[in-house]
Amino acid sequence: MAHGPSPFGVPQHRQRRAGEEPDWASRIDRAYDTTTAKRPGPDDLSRQAGEDDLETQLERIQASRPLRRAAYRARRRTRWWMIALAVVTGLAVVAACSAGAYIVLREGDGAPVAVPPSPETDEPQASAEEDPESAPEVVDPVEQRETDPEPLTASELFEDDSITPDGAAGAYQVLATDELEDCAEAALDALAELLSDADCTQAVRATVVGPDGEYAATAGVLNLGDAEEAEALRESIEDGLEGGFAAMRTEGDGAELGHAKTMLGYNAYGHFLMYAVIGRTDGEALEDADEPVLTVVNDLVDVWLVDRLSPRREVE
Repeated sequence: MAHGPSPFGVPQHRQRRAGEEPDWASRIDRAYDTTTAKRPGPDDLSRQAGEDDLETQLERIQASRPLRRAAYRARRRTRWWMIALAVVTGLAVVAACSAGAYIVLREGDGAPVAVPPSPETDEPQASAEEDPESAPEVVDPVEQRETDPEPLTASELFEDDSITPDGAAGAYQVLATDELEDCAEAALDALAELLSDADCTQAVRATVVGPDGEYAATAGVLNLGDAEEAEALRESIEDGLEGGFAAMRTEGDGAELGHAKTMLGYNAYGHFLMYAVIGRTDGEALEDADEPVLTVVNDLVDVWLVDRLSPRREVE
């Protein structure tokens, strides 16, 4: 992880106590050793009279004191200027290093950075990537026809002459396909009346025959307004709505479909309702939803039609 520079500063000396005045006299005495120097007396001057003139000695003695004081004051001023200059220079270096470290950290760290607290709230604000309210809402395209406006086609659902759902025992032969704009034409009795008032724009269906040739089925998809309407229709059928879906008869194995009792499988997928009307190819009535019938429902409704519609959910 990136790391900033360590703090640094000028060395600290012993601090004076509050109210304590500096003892300038003692510092001057220590600096110039005035406490041990003796002022020359008259006897000393008389002894030096043979070597130097008395007046010259006196002038030298009197002149040395202001000179020493002036020299001390000059050195004192120089010392304080040097200390002040060192402090200012140190502060400037600290500021420059801190600014440089901040810029390097901001440019080198690609992780989201929290926004500083605002003066009004004093609370940290999360970055845009961490705020769930600012994230774009995820929408399932097949939940509504508005987000999935492309109409269904027979080639989309039943593209070839035969279809093979994943896990099926074999291929289902497609005998005929149909595309209806009036959904009520794909239903009977009360269900047809319900669909005539519903927001259903099309019904796409096909009649197929199973791998063993014993069962034929009309499988189809209704294009409804939204998932809520599709689920409501599914519940109405489950609750015993009179009528049902019409079987689409064909020649050959589909000629007897719907002449005898059939079984209905159905389920909702987004704004679509998928269904399959299943009957025997020999024209015999179906009394129970036995294992072979449930297999046909699973192959056609829960596997094949779901696989055909699922690409509509893929978004960028």
